[in-house]
Amino acid sequence: MKNHPTFNKILPISDEAFIILIEEMRHFLQLNAGFIRKLKTVLYEVNYKKDHKLLINKERQEIVWFLIDGVVKETNVDTQSDKKTTVWFWFAKSFIYVTPGFFDREPSQSIVTAGCNCRVIFISYEDWKALKDTFDTTDTVTEKIRGAYNVLRREHASNISTLSITERYIKYKDKLNLLFPHFSLKDIAEYMGMSADRLSGLRKTPGL
Repeated sequence: MKNHPTFNKILPISDEAFIILIEEMRHFLQLNAGFIRKLKTVLYEVNYKKDHKLLINKERQEIVWFLIDGVVKETNVDTQSDKKTTVWFWFAKSFIYVTPGFFDREPSQSIVTAGCNCRVIFISYEDWKALKDTFDTTDTVTEKIRGAYNVLRREHASNISTLSITERYIKYKDKLNLLFPHFSLKDIAEYMGMSADRLSGLRKTPGL
């Protein structure tokens, strides 16, 4: 299976992980029993080690992941200069996909990397497409999830452009505390639109 290393053992999805996924999906749409039963048959579960690359740039994303445990980083690679910039982080109970990538069938411009030992479940494009062709629910819930995630990315871009550096730090502090144990200050600072030195200084500022 593309986007998946042969040395990671793939297992059918566990009942525990499936319940977590369904509860998250129900935040977007009420799911019918037939769709739920079929969905479980095409989902798999796997563990990735810290620093494992789930996806590399110029590779087409053939599977989409749902993060059960851990935190994952997206690094954009400039098509002209090859400069790498950290642009996003996914936390537990997040769907992991990039654009371009899974849905538009175009090569990725991103690298997706596990920041710690992670547990994920996933579905292949072929199985997702077959599910989509059988259940209208597939397309509806997919678009609702994508729409919500697009809003999150737009809100983040707005925060970077409109909030001061200190305001940004305060607003994101809870998320940042989840990132600091796993990623470099450089990675986190790029995501926050500030220098690593400034981020380091904010961490040391009493009262923040």
